[in-house]
Amino acid sequence: METFENQRGLPQRLFTYGLIYTNIENWSVIKTMEILFWPLLILMLFLILALHSYRQYWTKRNLPQTDTCEFAGQLLKVEKTYIGFRAAQDSCHRTIICFPGFLEDMRYFQELYKDDEAELILVNNANYHCPFLGAKETDDVTELGWPKNLYKLGTIEYDAFYVGLILERLATGSDIVLHGHSRGGAVVLETGRQYPELTNSTTRTVNAILEAPVLPQARMAGKVSNTLPHSVVCYFFPLVLARLRKSSEEQRIKRLMTGPVTPLKRQLLLSVPNIPRTYATCITNLRSIFSWQRSTPISAYNNFSALTVIMGQRDDVLSNSSMQASVENGQTMNKGVSLVKTESTNHFISLERPEVMQNLVLKQQG
Repeated sequence: METFENQRGLPQRLFTYGLIYTNIENWSVIKTMEILFWPLLILMLFLILALHSYRQYWTKRNLPQTDTCEFAGQLLKVEKTYIGFRAAQDSCHRTIICFPGFLEDMRYFQELYKDDEAELILVNNANYHCPFLGAKETDDVTELGWPKNLYKLGTIEYDAFYVGLILERLATGSDIVLHGHSRGGAVVLETGRQYPELTNSTTRTVNAILEAPVLPQARMAGKVSNTLPHSVVCYFFPLVLARLRKSSEEQRIKRLMTGPVTPLKRQLLLSVPNIPRTYATCITNLRSIFSWQRSTPISAYNNFSALTVIMGQRDDVLSNSSMQASVENGQTMNKGVSLVKTESTNHFISLERPEVMQNLVLKQQG
């Protein structure tokens, strides 16, 4: 900054930021900077546009199916939702309805209930690949002519709409357990909100088991529950999944594995980026979890006479402390709500300690 006298003889300050504009060399530097500014700005905008276009490509791309397995039962489909149905054995009057978590499919429960005599109904996340179909879909799927789902595809409400219809039209047992893992726990609770007359039935018993669940007024682990970080994660998530899809098995497991390791857990985590049909559905899933946790009241616990929440010893996906707080608030409104804390577990309790989950299901239906 320099001071000089103006025409009236009064001192006046000139902010030159260390440059004297009458100096030819300094003036040429400024002109050079002005010349470079626009090309650099255009280059930056081009790179941002290229990144966004690449992100949109992976977001909207229809992804091929890569992971399949056998299922000893009947395959059903309603709109974008696949259902695996296995009839009860030896006149068993129990029904188990299962809904998996975010970036999971029906295989999550298959091993857990393979020897159970109950009628088993496995419900897939809408617009996810059906693991019981080959790479080429066959005619062995029965289309159900059920009412049209009016909720947005990929939301918790959309999936709960069909779980309610399954409870009403497909489940035949007099003793029913709804088992939801992670996001599937929210789907089970939302089913109760949409169909309270079914989950609070007076003609049959309907209980809920929520495993490491998304709960009302709870949060995800870490800072992802904050609005800005969550928005950033939602934007870049298709690129993260695309990178995982192209990475080696060792790199994929290193990024995804949390808690105790079992062969089945490793197998299912390896398939995480390949399960959705489109990554656009995953973004809707994430946004739905975020909004559902904040907008759903604690009174959602009131729609089941018996509801058990199972927590891992540690949870790297959802916040255990907020999960427990939600359950405790629910217990003040519904005495049928209980909390079970497990040991040597993380977010995937059915894969880490299957015997714990099997005992809880038997206890619920005992």
